[in-house]
Amino acid sequence: MEKLLISKREAADALGCSVRTIENMLNRKQLVSRRLGRRRMVTYASLTQVAKHGTPVVTGVEPQRESGNAGSAR
Repeated sequence: MEKLLISKREAADALGCSVRTIENMLNRKQLVSRRLGRRRMVTYASLTQVAKHGTPVVTGVEPQRESGNAGSAR
């Protein structure tokens, strides 16, 4: 049986990145997490979505735009 929630360290190991990158992705709502006591756990489903598609689709949150004026039509 697969784990439903994994630690930030396990998520980082699975994606081959740092824990800080996982924390940044959580802050930008690119990964879904849940509180389990004091721990913030990453949902396995959101991790596999990032691995498969690169950019996750998170409902209810607009994707963040890159800063800068490139492509801006004001």
